[in-house]
Amino acid sequence: MRLMSEKIIKELSLKASKAYETAAKLGDVIGYVSRTSPSLIDEEGGVVVFDVDPLIYFDKFADIASAGNYLAVVDLKTGHVISLRVVSVERRDILAELSLPEAYLPSQSPEVTGLLTKTRVRAKPLLSYDPDTRSVSIANYVVEPQSPVIKPRDAETAQCMLGLPTNGVFLGFVTSGDRPIFDAQVPLFLPVNAFYQHMLVLGTTGSGKTTLLKNMIASIYSRFNTPSLEEPTIIILDPNKDYVTIPLKPVFPEDTTLQDRQLAEFFSMKASRPSGLVVILPVTSLVAESRAKGSETWAKALKEISEMYISDTYAPLFERFGWGWSIKELVVHEEPGRSPLRFVRLVLTVKYPDEDSFTLYIIPYSFRFSDFAPKEFVALNPYFTRQAKDTLSRLLKRMEDLGNPVKTIVDLYDMLATARYYLEHKSATTGKWRGLVEVVEELAVHKSTLENILRQLGSLIDTGVFDISVGETGGFLVEAPISEILEKHRSVFSSLPIVVDLDFLQEYSPADPEKVIGIVAYRILNKVFEWKLIKSREKAKTQPVMIFVDEAHRFFPSKGGGSEDFIEHVSGMIDRVARLGRSRGLGLVFSTHSPTDVHDIILQLTNTKIVLRMDKTHVSSLDIPGEYKDFVTRCGDRVGVLKSHVLRLGYVSFKTPLPITGHYDLSRL
Repeated sequence: MRLMSEKIIKELSLKASKAYETAAKLGDVIGYVSRTSPSLIDEEGGVVVFDVDPLIYFDKFADIASAGNYLAVVDLKTGHVISLRVVSVERRDILAELSLPEAYLPSQSPEVTGLLTKTRVRAKPLLSYDPDTRSVSIANYVVEPQSPVIKPRDAETAQCMLGLPTNGVFLGFVTSGDRPIFDAQVPLFLPVNAFYQHMLVLGTTGSGKTTLLKNMIASIYSRFNTPSLEEPTIIILDPNKDYVTIPLKPVFPEDTTLQDRQLAEFFSMKASRPSGLVVILPVTSLVAESRAKGSETWAKALKEISEMYISDTYAPLFERFGWGWSIKELVVHEEPGRSPLRFVRLVLTVKYPDEDSFTLYIIPYSFRFSDFAPKEFVALNPYFTRQAKDTLSRLLKRMEDLGNPVKTIVDLYDMLATARYYLEHKSATTGKWRGLVEVVEELAVHKSTLENILRQLGSLIDTGVFDISVGETGGFLVEAPISEILEKHRSVFSSLPIVVDLDFLQEYSPADPEKVIGIVAYRILNKVFEWKLIKSREKAKTQPVMIFVDEAHRFFPSKGGGSEDFIEHVSGMIDRVARLGRSRGLGLVFSTHSPTDVHDIILQLTNTKIVLRMDKTHVSSLDIPGEYKDFVTRCGDRVGVLKSHVLRLGYVSFKTPLPITGHYDLSRL
């Protein structure tokens, strides 16, 4: 028995020495598991109690004295590093330690020597990390007394013990509350595969949603810490012109804290802002008439439109900051292919005052009615009723079969309006109207259906994006082939992010802004979806595509945000696109204010959610633990909670740095 005891004591001594050695190697020792209070584990979890010396406490209290902070303990018997979350911190004056009543002390002034007592901390074990095998498991065993408690100093150790990914797209730095843990040494990454299972970013205005998305874009573009990621295509649906500035140099407000500058500096050393952009620019008849009126060819018109776009979009910003600028190069180009891909390549030079330049590829985007197949056209406008879609598709197909296809959308509207007149007045028809009236009669089109068709055709005409011509010989502008842009994204466009400037469309279209931007956005999403689907069937390899949808509620509103047919159409489309992405390398990132603003299908299909600061009225519907619900109502700018299946703990709070791309809040500057 004595020999057995001596053997156990010797083994424990060796394990203790190894544990202390591991603790000193991986972090700063701040205390030891208590010898006088029990360390326990039960069905509801474990508890670790440890004491901290007053000298260490007052030197490192920020890492110890807050509930929710993360620490670690090296268990004596296993040598494993166990992550801890601080549950409570107890401070006692020397009077309490000695059980003396205050009445015995006549002095009313502070007796600071009474504060030199040990601090008792209660913490909850989370995960167990084996430094030898680098494996992580649940910490479901009791931690031994006298085990050293540490504040880790190594980022990788901290990531492993918290069950965090070590590779992926950079989101920010892990925090406890608003404050980055371990001196901002723990970056938070989200694996690329999580993007293919889609993401929803939630937060009130000013909480930092756009900043977070811009940092994601910079990380993906730079392929920072994503060694397996091929050069991706980034597409941004931008309804507010927030993303056309990402190639520009960032400007931080004067009141930016030193820590915020340091966090941004860390990120800027790992990633970079894009060296340019591909701008898909929706061109309307108003743009052509007002900005390219004297142009006889599309080459000249596109040059003038591009110069106007630079003057309207970038020049005011450059002047606001006193930056000199010039257009160094401007070339109108047409890329050969199945259909012509026209674009303008510009190189802009900016003096910040240090001189820099970036490249813009401006691709005009509009529709030519004659290019649409009947079913393709009716799918363009989600506001058609089901009966109207079916009727209009059959009507257009019938006109083609009769050898009398409709050439323009205005012709279609005029023909149907005339047919309605003849049908209502039961007048005999002759000439070019006879065939259409007979088709309408043959299809037994109901009056209400015809009315819906005419209303929605009128709204499509009002958008101004159909059948745009320049000069007498310029012809109609052809829709830019999205498939060609994707296939040549690397060879022609240098893999630069693609921004669909929907704000420009709203400015130059007299139609309802929500309707016009939705039509263009749905069309582009469908074209990307079709391209991925066709290439998949051909067994052709394609690059990953990441689509960022800012202000998602404007495109995919909740069930109360539109007619039943509209909601059904939009939800069906996003369901198809999202499910394809899981297996075809197509990721969707949605950003909005509240989970109640967007359609339920988005909540269902996004496996990863990020919640930034949010009003209390919206928090109740969030599927996150109670402590995080309280946290997101009070957290600062750019601070939030990540909920994802890729996290071993399910949730983690983080802070994204100031953007390393152009991002200008002129109200603060």
